[in-house]
Amino acid sequence: MPKDSRNFYSEMGVQWLSDRKDPSHTDKELTYLLGILGKKYDILDLACGFGRFSIPLAKKGYRVSGIDITPIFIEHAMKIADLEGVKAHFSVGDMRNIPYEDCSFDAVICMWNAFSEIVNSDDQIKVIREIYRVLRKEGSGLIEVRNHRSPNALIENYIDGVQAMPSFNHTRGTLKKIAIAAGIENYQVFLDQFGGRKRLFLKFSKI
Repeated sequence: MPKDSRNFYSEMGVQWLSDRKDPSHTDKELTYLLGILGKKYDILDLACGFGRFSIPLAKKGYRVSGIDITPIFIEHAMKIADLEGVKAHFSVGDMRNIPYEDCSFDAVICMWNAFSEIVNSDDQIKVIREIYRVLRKEGSGLIEVRNHRSPNALIENYIDGVQAMPSFNHTRGTLKKIAIAAGIENYQVFLDQFGGRKRLFLKFSKI
């Protein structure tokens, strides 16, 4: 049976995931995020992993909170933040039920294709509504995924030859459909270069 995200990443470990990311790509991606975030100060990083974006953003002066469904990632992020003297708050959590009060953040980001691991359409809508709920007025949400032509969920998904959790093949159409179904009025779906690769984005704001 396919694994869920928590089981797959717990099995593969922090070092495996870290080794898959090119530091030069991360630097470019961070530069892109800084341009998007601007002066928005309180940031929530959904599916933050081991803090690949959370910790650098905190070093830039943002107040950052990160949640991830995989406990070993949160433990590692907390350890690195402590070692580097970075103030950031990390906790285990599920993006379908964000453990924060309404209007808590200026921006919410969900990067690294994490949103594609939510393969049920009702859950996808729930995530968008949860992001919107925790945003302050004029706050913005940003989701990044791979760009696909087929909207069919992958029944079998392999990473480095290991069977992983299913991944939803998002297109512009599927992201637009989710935003509309979630009741989002002010949104954009677009392709852009991100870390040297063309990626698909859903960006929306709270009005």
